[in-house]
Amino acid sequence: MQALLKLVADCSAVALNPSRKDAANESPLKIALFSLAKMCAHTPCRQFLLSSKLFPVIGQLRQSPESIIAKYASVIVRKVAET
Repeated sequence: MQALLKLVADCSAVALNPSRKDAANESPLKIALFSLAKMCAHTPCRQFLLSSKLFPVIGQLRQSPESIIAKYASVIVRKVAET
């Protein structure tokens, strides 16, 4: 899970900057966010995300101009808030 969070953090700059369209970086980000969203079905995973110093990056990704990235980030934040 930590590795997925690191990938999200590493790719977030491209996702939040519409002038830097780099589809090669967006695909791994989408996959990582999708995976994290699915893991949020489990309480220990939600608790881990909430305690991670990288969790705020996911919150920022809700503002991504890429709708899929924003959607996955919003799902993660919503599910973690249910913890």
